[in-house]
Amino acid sequence: MPTLGKTAIVAGRSMGGLAAAAALASWFDNVLIIDRDAPDADGDSRTGVGQGHHVHNLQKGGELAIESLLPGTRGAMIAAGAVEFTQGLQTRFYDHGYWLPNRDVGYANLAASRWLLEAVVRDSLLRKSNVSLRGNLSLQDIQFSTPDRVSGIVVENEGGVSELLEADLIVDCTGRGSRVRSHLVEHGYEAVPEFAINMGISYTSAFFDAPRDALGGAAVLAVLPRPPHKRGAFVSLVEDGRWLVSLHTRFEKAVPESHDDMVRFAASIEVPEVEQFIRSAVLAGPVRSYRKPHATWRRFDKVERFPAGLLVLGDAITSFNPVYGQGMSVAWQQASALHQILAARASSGSGLEGLASEFFPAAMKFSREAWNASTLVDAAYDEVTGDTPPGAEQGLVFLGALRTLLADDPDLHRDYLGVAQMTSPAAALMTPERMARVMAAVASPPGQPGANP
Repeated sequence: MPTLGKTAIVAGRSMGGLAAAAALASWFDNVLIIDRDAPDADGDSRTGVGQGHHVHNLQKGGELAIESLLPGTRGAMIAAGAVEFTQGLQTRFYDHGYWLPNRDVGYANLAASRWLLEAVVRDSLLRKSNVSLRGNLSLQDIQFSTPDRVSGIVVENEGGVSELLEADLIVDCTGRGSRVRSHLVEHGYEAVPEFAINMGISYTSAFFDAPRDALGGAAVLAVLPRPPHKRGAFVSLVEDGRWLVSLHTRFEKAVPESHDDMVRFAASIEVPEVEQFIRSAVLAGPVRSYRKPHATWRRFDKVERFPAGLLVLGDAITSFNPVYGQGMSVAWQQASALHQILAARASSGSGLEGLASEFFPAAMKFSREAWNASTLVDAAYDEVTGDTPPGAEQGLVFLGALRTLLADDPDLHRDYLGVAQMTSPAAALMTPERMARVMAAVASPPGQPGANP
């Protein structure tokens, strides 16, 4: 198999970094992942993933991308304890005022903690002989061999000692805190445009012990509140027979700090089953909180000049509202696109020249779909400020009318979840026939929210 270079370096070993390394492994002699945490860090010791203790949704599109790059990973996740469940039949989803119908829509998903998902992927990736991981290293700067070409990175270990690591390709996957934009400006490049939304999200999570049938056979209960309500929840069965509960809200300073606090918080959620579950379950670990005030989309596809030898992937491009569970899946879909681009280049012998100008538009396709979906819903809240999507008011009316049609239209329900699961584009919901039906629903008197399934 032809390779495209001797060495590629990925900065960051969260899911985005692992995705990038998986995409690169077939096309470089050596792939090195560097990260500021220790190589064996996991769970509490993963300081670089403060959000890791909360519910993480791996959408079907992301799962398929992982499987395409690391075949057998899905089975390994199940073997490690991930819970397989049927979307629609084993989920109860309160979607901004409407209960989604109780039916099989053709998606078998996995529920597990972020730590299990990441550990299985990491172990699968590191079994490749040409992939290695070095920890306790933080990215300090980008090294240029010429004004137009990156040739390496400067890293610093925990003792403050700097080291130059050279490579044919650098991929920055250091997340929403990435400093690559400022590094580029320091080296004479134009500022990368950034869209930002102030959505004021905070969430609190804890593991609980409860019977497996605590939700009446469902593996997941999701509550996305109907504006102006701000409080919602995810209750998910995870590995080892435990449940993980994440409570979320917007623009609130105080967050729950104990089991009793979580019960009181849940009592204000529109769906009473959340409080009932937390009240009857046994707390099985610490209560942890995390805040994410902003979502950002850095438009690397818009710059006129970008150095050869450098790419950016995952949250370093687009950091989403975590409530919608898009980040991991977008990163893996971007990585899958990168793998396909590199495969074509290896086959044609075209090498790495112009790679950024080909990759960033491909990556933006996935960022755009997810960004438009999440920021549209965010725009329903008056407190949200920033780069809300144009036509948001009309879009929200469209979405509300569309939800009223799901109960009586299994095909529409399937495609609606296909968009949420990131296997279908939003355009699938906007065929002429469907648009006509939605507009008719808009014109008719509003229906009542769907019944609790």
